[in-house]
Amino acid sequence: MKFLNFSYLLAVACILLFSTCKNDLNINAPYKEVPTIYAILNPQEVIQMVRVNKVFLGEGNAADMAKISDSINYQPDEITVTLERYINGVKNAATPTGNKQIITFRDSVIQANPGAFNTTQRVYVTSDRLYVNGQYVLKVTNTRTNKVFTARANAIDSIKPSGFTPFTAPYYPVPANSNPSNPDIYPDYSTMNQTYSPKFYPNEGALYSMKLRFHFFDSLFDNSKVYRYVDYDFGNQYIKDLRTIQSYKLFAFDFKGVDLFSSIGYSLSKMGLDNNIRGRKMYKMQVFAYTTTQEYIDYLQFTAPSLSIAQSKPIYSNFDNRDAMGIFTFRTRHSVYKEMSSTFISTFSFNPSTCMYKFYTSALVLQGCP
Repeated sequence: MKFLNFSYLLAVACILLFSTCKNDLNINAPYKEVPTIYAILNPQEVIQMVRVNKVFLGEGNAADMAKISDSINYQPDEITVTLERYINGVKNAATPTGNKQIITFRDSVIQANPGAFNTTQRVYVTSDRLYVNGQYVLKVTNTRTNKVFTARANAIDSIKPSGFTPFTAPYYPVPANSNPSNPDIYPDYSTMNQTYSPKFYPNEGALYSMKLRFHFFDSLFDNSKVYRYVDYDFGNQYIKDLRTIQSYKLFAFDFKGVDLFSSIGYSLSKMGLDNNIRGRKMYKMQVFAYTTTQEYIDYLQFTAPSLSIAQSKPIYSNFDNRDAMGIFTFRTRHSVYKEMSSTFISTFSFNPSTCMYKFYTSALVLQGCP
């Protein structure tokens, strides 16, 4: 899913702060600390991460300050980050084993990609499990100033399996006696002009995305294998734009076989693959479905580049009293592994978009380009 990465979001926030605000902030004000907080939590992920950075308003050069670790990162133990869960306004309701209503994050350091900001970034992480319902309150506290920054967000669950391929059992690997031509068990998207429609039941999200990941291996001359994958990404879709199947109350992503193979062929061309191998073979497919909230849609719209002449736009924040810049909300992920039909696997060996990459047929035959 094409969600923005941390570094880009931080860059956008600072660009907006130093370049576009006219009335909300006085850039020549006395040295003042303002945190930027990015917290997109996912109950289906093992690790939750919150990013908290400093932004200073003053007469210094923002670009120079961004390169200094201490100018954008809080010191160890200077910030505490907690989550509190509420049900119908009641804190600390009873919970099943393994979940907590109050979660305390620990600080950590990651190395970001080189860019406008210092590559050493302090983040706050937890491996505690999150619920998929109720309301969470995020609290970021500066232990030196006792200033508390809070925001609220409703947790959401992932999409519900629809009972239709590919979101249905059996999953990879399937029983050996299964019929490899049964499309309800083995997905087959190999007919070029046919429209395919993976279906799912929606959740409370407002923005949806789907991605098909095709796993393949390179068979080397020393009989070893190198495992790789290539993605077909549907991009973001607002729920109002998704095709609704009224009889089932389902939503669907539509695509044609020719578009899938063209996109995969293009992605393969960017991978720098070496054809000095015995051959390659597709062997399984992974399906991802992501959702997120209206708050995240609003955030994307606020942080998108302005096309107006004035270049003036407000800074997004869903923190209480706008004491901090940034966002706190939820996204979800649902994924399954599926075994591909033998016809689908074989099509990669001779399709014009993929045949030049030495893909085997399902019977390990190098058919090659027509």
